[in-house]
Amino acid sequence: MILRKASRSAPIFPALSLAIMLAGNPCARAQDSLCTTDGFTMTSGTSPRKILAGGMAGGLIVGTMIGSYYEWWYRNHASFHFLHEGWFSDYALGIDKVGHMFTGYFYFNSVRNFMLWGGFSPSAAFFWAFGMSAMFATTIEIGDGFSSWGFSPEDVFSDYIGIGYGILQSQSPFLRNFNLKWSYVPDHGYIWPPHITDHYDFHTYWLAVNVHNLLPESVSGYWPEFLQLAVGYSVADNQTRREGVIGLDFNLNVFDLHDDTLLLLQKTASMIHVPAPAVKFSEGKYPAYYLFQLN
Repeated sequence: MILRKASRSAPIFPALSLAIMLAGNPCARAQDSLCTTDGFTMTSGTSPRKILAGGMAGGLIVGTMIGSYYEWWYRNHASFHFLHEGWFSDYALGIDKVGHMFTGYFYFNSVRNFMLWGGFSPSAAFFWAFGMSAMFATTIEIGDGFSSWGFSPEDVFSDYIGIGYGILQSQSPFLRNFNLKWSYVPDHGYIWPPHITDHYDFHTYWLAVNVHNLLPESVSGYWPEFLQLAVGYSVADNQTRREGVIGLDFNLNVFDLHDDTLLLLQKTASMIHVPAPAVKFSEGKYPAYYLFQLN
């Protein structure tokens, strides 16, 4: 899900996101005991798990930065410059912009979940998640600015939309009924290094809707809790054809887990869409029906 130029920032967006956090985050104004830990166990003092959690969060960020350097910037130096690509009319028909949004969302949630798993307070996990995901976005984009890619304001905005939505979801239980997901199934198999950003045709980005929770109580019992609806966006034919997808999605969060490590795995896996029945609508083609839609 880490796309080329998959992180951006601009001065207004950190300030705006911070304002949203302070206004909507009760942990910034109240005792942490009153704040949600999303099922994780909060601990006091310093513990090996807290140290490990910080290392995991840092490793995710630093590891991606190192990978970005060798994939995008190594021997690709230029004077700092901007690049205006547009939104859904660029070289990738906007799939890269949707990917940037998911990337910001993924990093915010991943770091927050790592810190909650480690036993940090909700407020600490919240601010670490925002700070690290924003720093990551800023650093990657600046790196692009000093390469042939260029600093893209559109990518910046997309990244911060994803981070901002993660922020709002962390404070609004209702918004947790609408979750971003990603699927990637290349037709050439998985190779190493993957070079995921070279294969936009195999990316699909989803908005999964928890229908069970949204239905009135009188009828919600007729809709399985584990089954969700999802709408997705993808491209095909070397990024020359837009595609929309409507299908089913599986809600892994219905399982009530009481082990922190299993809960962390569950929340991470919940950001990935697994193959499920779907209908794909492609520009210039008839709808295609899949029992297990891959890409």
